[in-house]
Amino acid sequence: MTVVPYASIDLYMPEDAHRVIRNCTGQGKIFGRQIDGWWLGLCIGVRKGERLPFQSDAQRVKFMDGSIFNSDPWRVTHLELLALTKEGDDVLAEPRRVVGLAMEYANFGLEWLGNECLLKTEPTLSVLNRLDLSALAPD
Repeated sequence: MTVVPYASIDLYMPEDAHRVIRNCTGQGKIFGRQIDGWWLGLCIGVRKGERLPFQSDAQRVKFMDGSIFNSDPWRVTHLELLALTKEGDDVLAEPRRVVGLAMEYANFGLEWLGNECLLKTEPTLSVLNRLDLSALAPD
């Protein structure tokens, strides 16, 4: 694992999801940082086995640059393991493809979070109640 090639890759999320995640981020809210919401979306997408590609560049919003991989290098390990299991050994030579795959899983998970939890009256409680194995079982 090397963090360097990932540190220059920006992270994006769909514009609609960004509005929701941004409103749920901060002290006393569901997520301390936007990356935490994005990462939960990634985990949900992987668990459900669903990906959602960006329809266009206009649809996406940059929410973080790749410097997060310098401060949280464990994320690179997770992204690479995900890419290896889904795409095979060759994908590791293309860090942008590794991150792109993760963004597609996160897009699905962020949409799910928005629809199922975060737009509710009590979003924290909704997230906790919905994040059980049966709610996230692959369809």
